[in-house]
Amino acid sequence: MKCVMAIDSFKGSLSSLEVGEAAKRGILQDLPNAEVDIVPMADGGEGTIEALLYVNKGKKIPVSVHSPIMEIVEAEYAVFEYNGIQHVFIECAQSTGLPLVPPAKRNPLNTNSYGLGEQIKDAIQKGYRHFILSLGGSATNDAGCGMLQALGWEFYNKNGEKLSHHGNPLLEVYDFSDQHVLPELKECTFIVANDVNNPFYGEKGAAYVFARQKGASDRDIEVLDQAMRRFAGLIKEHLGIEVQNIPGAGAAGGLGGGIASFLQGEMKPGVEMVMELVGLKEKIRDADLVITGEGSLDRQSSMGKVPYGVARLAKQFGIPVIGIAGRIDHDLGELNKVLDAAFSIQTECLPLEEAMKFEVASKQIEVTMSQIIRLIQAVK
Repeated sequence: MKCVMAIDSFKGSLSSLEVGEAAKRGILQDLPNAEVDIVPMADGGEGTIEALLYVNKGKKIPVSVHSPIMEIVEAEYAVFEYNGIQHVFIECAQSTGLPLVPPAKRNPLNTNSYGLGEQIKDAIQKGYRHFILSLGGSATNDAGCGMLQALGWEFYNKNGEKLSHHGNPLLEVYDFSDQHVLPELKECTFIVANDVNNPFYGEKGAAYVFARQKGASDRDIEVLDQAMRRFAGLIKEHLGIEVQNIPGAGAAGGLGGGIASFLQGEMKPGVEMVMELVGLKEKIRDADLVITGEGSLDRQSSMGKVPYGVARLAKQFGIPVIGIAGRIDHDLGELNKVLDAAFSIQTECLPLEEAMKFEVASKQIEVTMSQIIRLIQAVK
């Protein structure tokens, strides 16, 4: 029997690899001769670097960059080989993430994405040309202006004065120049791992949907949206691109639109991108059973999350797929259309803090998988 473990992390408890290893131990208890293939999974955010480096040859590269409030922070990016080509994976939250800004200082009128540009620039200077950028969890709403400044774009206010890279440059942008842009960018390709389809501006755009959770007031949101509209006009004028029509342009405070228009970035759903990069399709093609899951299986799991993506792929090959989680909803909605069954790993009634401890959760995964295998054997 060949079993493939393609499970997301149980956040705050076990990494994707650790979940897979615990599940493997449970399977081998009852099927000692089973072939168990662990394929760590993620949705493009936290844990993606580890998943990519587990499957592909690669390394992490540390780099000092500026945070959204222009304080020096330590970040990293991954370099790995895929199809014979070196790729760079950058998790944007490492340089633009909300946790990098103290709660009292959170306000997207004062934050920027300059650090992300520094991560990209560092990789370019080291000779890398193919980039994958994951969006999510940003503290910014600058449409990528800070990132672009770090890469050499210059932005000007209505008086023709060049803007600094402090605060949110988007608010004052009335013109820009690419005269000093890194020439190597012409050789680069960019893929954006993005799971939202919000437009650049408007009531469903970056400011109105996401800025409040980053510290913006109602008035701030109006100011940001007006600036996004003005910037979209500049992009249309200078680049001939209607950024508002790009699905996902509003992701990460407009970073999606900035990357798509200035860097010709290609948008891809995060889970689908990760599944492709770890070669999941080839690994499950001849499997007898696929196990997926995450910390909580609920209605949101069908909205671009790992279990739904993995289960859909398994169903293309007619392979049984079972989900495991710390907790499951009583109604899984769309997820139940692709999962053959879902099981909670909770073998005891424990307080959440106790249940999430590594040793406890690991053992419960092991026990649950053993019981699942015994059930499969019994009904054969």
